[in-house]
Amino acid sequence: MKMIKNKDFIESIKKLRKMEEQKGGGLYDMTLNLANNGFKTEAYIIILATWNFGHFRYVIENFNIENFKKKLKELQGPIDMMTGKTIRNINFIEYKKDIVKIYTTLAHIKGVKYTGASKVMHLMNPHLFIMWDNYIRGQKLKKHYQNLHIVKKGYWNHKRYGVDANSYIQFLKDIQKLFGHLSYQDNTRTFAKAIDEYNYWNISLPIRKMQRLAATERT
Repeated sequence: MKMIKNKDFIESIKKLRKMEEQKGGGLYDMTLNLANNGFKTEAYIIILATWNFGHFRYVIENFNIENFKKKLKELQGPIDMMTGKTIRNINFIEYKKDIVKIYTTLAHIKGVKYTGASKVMHLMNPHLFIMWDNYIRGQKLKKHYQNLHIVKKGYWNHKRYGVDANSYIQFLKDIQKLFGHLSYQDNTRTFAKAIDEYNYWNISLPIRKMQRLAATERT
């Protein structure tokens, strides 16, 4: 597999951010700002109600916020243990138990689940945890992945991940290896968020377009 070029990485991020600006984006920056200013629960709820709406919509009327706060409090210790750790420097063997506890606890909350867990974890430590979804986990049709630009260029191989904590850790390990050589300087977004943007632009968005096209052709 070829190494991702810094130029291609930066260009993908710029294209996504331009698209977000045209759509009147700013949700991520707002939620991150809330989390950084002591409104963590509010930030997590907003991200779940928007970027994890597929699961959260089924529990929105009965979501137990007090239980959610209780779970978050229980996870504060493991989160604090990883203060200062980033996707570049973390030793996954050393912190495996902490990551497993955080991910598993969140993923078992109704309305959060596997994709939502990664989004909440990212807000907990935006320098370390990478968001994922069904597209990035490789759970869609193989032919769609084969048509991706980054696959054709040899930058990324299709890999089907599970949804358990060990699979998420393996995903983070793969990300660390795949993107670790890149140079990235930006005071507005972390390297971990930039990786998420690269993945979203090059995997999630194009496969969604392929799915819509296929659905149109069937009608």
